[in-house]
Amino acid sequence: MKTYKKYIIGILCLLGMAACSDKDTEPALTRVVPSALDDFPFDNYVLQNPEDEDPLLFTVTWTETLFYLDGSSTPMPIAPVEYTLQVDKAGNNFESPQTLATTSSLVANIYTKELNNLMEESLDAIPGEKMDIELRVLTSYGQNVVREVVSSNTMKLAVTPFKDRDPLQLVYIIGDMNGWNNSNTDGMYVMFKNNSDSKNHVYTYTGYMPENCYYKFLPEESLGTYKAYCFKEDGKLEYVESDGGALHNATAGYKTITINLKELTYTVEDYDISGAKVWGSIGLIGEFCGWDNEPLMTRFSVDNSHLWKMEITLPALTGNNTHPVKFRANKSWDSRWAATDPESVPYGKTIFLMGDEYDPNIILREGGDYQVIFNDLTGHYIFRKKEQ
Repeated sequence: MKTYKKYIIGILCLLGMAACSDKDTEPALTRVVPSALDDFPFDNYVLQNPEDEDPLLFTVTWTETLFYLDGSSTPMPIAPVEYTLQVDKAGNNFESPQTLATTSSLVANIYTKELNNLMEESLDAIPGEKMDIELRVLTSYGQNVVREVVSSNTMKLAVTPFKDRDPLQLVYIIGDMNGWNNSNTDGMYVMFKNNSDSKNHVYTYTGYMPENCYYKFLPEESLGTYKAYCFKEDGKLEYVESDGGALHNATAGYKTITINLKELTYTVEDYDISGAKVWGSIGLIGEFCGWDNEPLMTRFSVDNSHLWKMEITLPALTGNNTHPVKFRANKSWDSRWAATDPESVPYGKTIFLMGDEYDPNIILREGGDYQVIFNDLTGHYIFRKKEQ
């Protein structure tokens, strides 16, 4: 009986050792062969502005990253595996890589606007100037401890980004309110921007809109034509030359209209005008007039009594001199608008002040002929220097 028990115990010990042996011999990753980018048909791309479309520019393909276990000569699949297509300036050794695509497959489609925007915004590319870039693939693998390996090669390309529309150009609202005149800017409503950041594509207008009025958004580059930002679908615009596609304002009143020319979107909201003061006069004051007896602006119209405009010639500047200016109403320092960002020109916003608060000026760094537009409801302004 004792012999039998010893026999059973021995078998159990052997089984336990076998189980430990199986656990200790989990497959080990002994070699990784990185992906390799496939050759491109071209190595030089001059991008063209595709307007409202974003066409396929090229397709990038690469080989699969291979994983070898326990010294095997045959690769084995492991999961999860993720591929990231990266881009950077040539010669930068991918110290600041930007992501073009992330995928679990071995292919990525790259689109014209997508690459153009990334190069301008993240690689500081200059529109119209060729930039040498490099592509590589970064493979991430593993479940608990994620590891990475880069492709065995990089792909060098020369890419010239296109010059997108001037992000600081004026945008007008044309329509029934001005008889659809696409050339006379005096009869058009002008849209404002919160700042002069070239990456800011948002324009806004707060003002009166007539009853049963159809309208579109006409950029400065399209003056004299009817190529405008038109209604595509609810909340969406398209930039086309068309007899249709006008937005519709049903009831008369003050509205805030906002458009994003990069996303091609729009919103329209009612604006509560109750309590807004109608000023007798508003002028532009600064050192150019000795901070006194400022020249006065004129209203856009009787209906649009909160929009003001003027044309003014400021003296030429020398050295580091500037033209500090601000707006004030009724020639009173108790009703003035000060800069929220003094250097924000041509577009910016002001804040209304009445007391002794610190009130920075808007800084103009050039003399010359200016078109000045101001909205006393929102504090938005435009200082557009006319070309000589």
